[in-house]
Amino acid sequence: MDDKPVPIRFCADTHIARAVTDQLRAKGVDIVRCEEVGLAEADDVEHLDYAAREGRVIVTQDKDFLRLHSVWQSEGKVHSGIMYCLPHLKGAKYAGRIIQTCLDYHELVAGGAATLEGDVVNQVIYVG
Repeated sequence: MDDKPVPIRFCADTHIARAVTDQLRAKGVDIVRCEEVGLAEADDVEHLDYAAREGRVIVTQDKDFLRLHSVWQSEGKVHSGIMYCLPHLKGAKYAGRIIQTCLDYHELVAGGAATLEGDVVNQVIYVG
């Protein structure tokens, strides 16, 4: 029997710099951009629905996901996690902080020090 943890997977919305996804992929992290999966023009509910179905953590700077998190909690719905990057993290200067946080979670889950179910699913992770 394989006891290997299920890896964390991400989905970046349009608010996240392409450099973030490029660098994470270069480090072996499973991440897609919303436009790569046909969600470039989708509303935030569609993004969260997709991420929940696909088991992906949303990486965003869109504050509306904080409201959606509360709505989903009150309705008893489960999402795969929201990584909310605070508004001051704009441009290439701050991309490193977003990348490092995603890498940290990737390594914690892969190493068994954290689990998707216990530490990520239905959680908002603030990146600042």
